[in-house]
Amino acid sequence: MRFRKVLVPVAYVEASRRALEFGGRLVKLAHVDLTVLHVHKPLLRGSPLGMGAIREKLAEWGLETGPFKLLRQAEEALIEQGVIKLDEKILPVQKHALRALDKGLYEVHLLGPHEEGIRFRLREGDPVREILHEAEEGYDLIVIGTRGFRGLKRWLVGSIAQEVAFYAPCSILVAKILHPDQGVLVGFHGTEAAREALLQGGMLAEILHTQLKVVAVAEKGGREEAEGWLTEAQSALEEAELEPREVELAPRTGDPEEVLIAEAGQDYLIVLGRSERSKLKKYFFSSLPLRVLDQAPTSVLIAAPLESESNKSNSV
Repeated sequence: MRFRKVLVPVAYVEASRRALEFGGRLVKLAHVDLTVLHVHKPLLRGSPLGMGAIREKLAEWGLETGPFKLLRQAEEALIEQGVIKLDEKILPVQKHALRALDKGLYEVHLLGPHEEGIRFRLREGDPVREILHEAEEGYDLIVIGTRGFRGLKRWLVGSIAQEVAFYAPCSILVAKILHPDQGVLVGFHGTEAAREALLQGGMLAEILHTQLKVVAVAEKGGREEAEGWLTEAQSALEEAELEPREVELAPRTGDPEEVLIAEAGQDYLIVLGRSERSKLKKYFFSSLPLRVLDQAPTSVLIAAPLESESNKSNSV
């Protein structure tokens, strides 16, 4: 089990910076294929991006025009990070230059330092719908930035990251605070969803060579129940042969949302399993992962089951 194909949607430069840097780290450390996606929302109905591209002669990737500009900035950031392979002229090595793949879909395909696929894609339409459309193409993980609004302000201005997290077909990491020394904290309570979070959190801690902290929070059963869950967690990590730099098992009691957010602070990235509730129930009653995502100051990864290598038909 591993991450093979990662999607980083970009919109606002500052909000996207942390997500892009993290995606670049995964390319360098885990050799994943990376797609950077920008969704252009047309101002006028009936004026498709393709016609605009033809009118403005956007045949060259080097032009700094319109919605292509943000993707060019993302390319430059990844070059600085050492994520894109360069030729003897210090130019990116292309698998193919800018081309239209479909109506309203453009792509440049570059190569990473170990021949990873580094794609820059531009789609036209509603951001949430198009990100989810892209995510259906066999991705294991979405890494998305956020402007960090919470509470009333988030509901007033909307949150693309929150909406994508609600409907995402794969695991999603909402990037708020990310830094190289950050550990990985997994909330574990003995369910299949929690086990998936544990395995992905352990894998991520191993990739990043950082500490893994497994926190079991019992609301009613007390510390003994939490310790039982941690015994399960330790066995699962050993069975998966995961080797983070350090593993801490922390039994706790109390309200899971409050405890996990307090335990993580800004020093850990939080990993939780995707809620097993139906979308309708999650909409009306929320769920622990979505509440933590909304309230935590740090980054949160909501883990969905990873497809096996043999079942992944679009891994390149």
